[in-house]
Amino acid sequence: MENVKEFFTKTWVWVILLSLPAGWALLVPGFYGASDDMHIGWFHQMDRAISMGQIPPRLAPDLSFGFSYPLFNFLFPLPFYIAEIFHLLSLGLVDSIKAVFFISIILSALGMYWLLKELVKNRGLALAGALIYVYTPYRAVDLYIRGAIGEIVSFAILPLVALSVVKLTSVENSKRINYRWLGIGGVAFSSLVLSHNITAYMFLPFIFLLGFLRIFLQTKKWFSLVGLMLTVFLGLLISLYFWLPAIVESVLMKYDTVFNFVDHFPTLRQLITPHWGYGASVPGPYDGMPFFIGTINLGLVIIGVPILAISWRRFSPGEKVVLIWAYLVLAVSVMMMNHRSSPLWQNLPLLPYFQFPWRFLIMVTFITPLLIMTLGKLGRPKIMTATLIGLVIVLNISNFRPEDFLGRGDDYYLKRYIPVPVANEEYLQIQEEYFRLPKDTQLRPDKNYPLVSAKGGDIKNIIKRSELDVVIETSALNPMIINFNKYFFPGWQAEIDGQQAAIIPGKPFGQITLKVPPGEHQVKISFTETNFKKVLDIMSLSGLLLALWWILNPHFKKFKL
Repeated sequence: MENVKEFFTKTWVWVILLSLPAGWALLVPGFYGASDDMHIGWFHQMDRAISMGQIPPRLAPDLSFGFSYPLFNFLFPLPFYIAEIFHLLSLGLVDSIKAVFFISIILSALGMYWLLKELVKNRGLALAGALIYVYTPYRAVDLYIRGAIGEIVSFAILPLVALSVVKLTSVENSKRINYRWLGIGGVAFSSLVLSHNITAYMFLPFIFLLGFLRIFLQTKKWFSLVGLMLTVFLGLLISLYFWLPAIVESVLMKYDTVFNFVDHFPTLRQLITPHWGYGASVPGPYDGMPFFIGTINLGLVIIGVPILAISWRRFSPGEKVVLIWAYLVLAVSVMMMNHRSSPLWQNLPLLPYFQFPWRFLIMVTFITPLLIMTLGKLGRPKIMTATLIGLVIVLNISNFRPEDFLGRGDDYYLKRYIPVPVANEEYLQIQEEYFRLPKDTQLRPDKNYPLVSAKGGDIKNIIKRSELDVVIETSALNPMIINFNKYFFPGWQAEIDGQQAAIIPGKPFGQITLKVPPGEHQVKISFTETNFKKVLDIMSLSGLLLALWWILNPHFKKFKL
């Protein structure tokens, strides 16, 4: 009994318990009416790719009427890796995705708690800040309106990235490199890139700024600077297998975005006015989707300014840096959500791919709980903590549920998003307009086609080992052309009687096409990692093993000057 009582005296236990109500609705059987429910179908495709020996996965074998779209070459893979773990534990597709949502709530709460405990040195306020992070309205938007799995997972990683930077740039590490936090930081940075590349692109410039500002305060800057640079390098190395091919091979895809950022600037009134709805983001100020920053969040922003001004001398230099940085990030984020920032959106590299300027609510959601640091200079912290916890849950808990508990299971989403063996009517209505086509594709496929077709000869037999590995037996008196109805993309290769054969993109779909000489031949067409990607895979795995070695091996914890 004493052990039980002691367990419930631990603050981190209450962080978990009090964050659970945000995920209760996920325990209702089946999926609900989230706008990004296609992620269930995409997860099915990752599971299929892994079962075919694609490690790491690159192609979604069944998408685009079976033309095998290179989805995972460009789409953040980490949330689906995590879902695959739950799927291997016998959960279905829908339940595996919901399990990722649920565990992300808990991990984000713990991450923010650990970060604030480091910054504010008060467990109660750190607990309150963690719950503010969980119950901010935009978190409910991501969970129950959008179902945006990448952003949902990234919220669990952002605090760990920030904590790594804080630890590596602390005064105590200005005379040594803390290899344990270097490894943790490397894993955290890479996880952010792999969980949601848009969030990473948005967040990393801001977190670099925080690191450099903290280093600037130190008299001896070398070790902190080296530690920060090494953890960034390590994070980029671990995720190298994903982000470098995505950048290099993006030129093979048509430049296109489904949504125009110009249509999705929220108004200032929308940011500060309490509103809740389950509609969509539309042009103008008539959105059905809420963009409210949050009552408690706005309260911290407003009350923090006079506290910071009045109690300026009571804050340590490190606290001043974090708070000034936080208000700067808030100002930039609000500016980027205003339509007057359109010139920046038009000219900054890759920014239009954000599609929705209101995505900067990610930064607002992360930053506002940090302002609880200002309340640490006021009296009665226990009363403040209890009041904040009560208010943030009471004011926001009603938002943490979907509009409709549809109860849809795996079969519904497989029929809706997977067109193999035959596309049904619902799939035909979707049209996959969110997929950027390969450059050599003149027409988007509009129906299921035979896997293989030939001109000038006969196909005697097709041995289909998988969607990504096929053997074709041919017979012809003259040279013949084989069309293999998969999008031409790096990694596809062909052999004729064991000898490498050239393949080219055909018309009109950019399908794989090759010429076969007269006679009887055996043609093998398969997909594998290119040599370039194999090298990157080895480099990324080496980086991960090095990071884990530094984290787990106590002999590499630190190097003293």
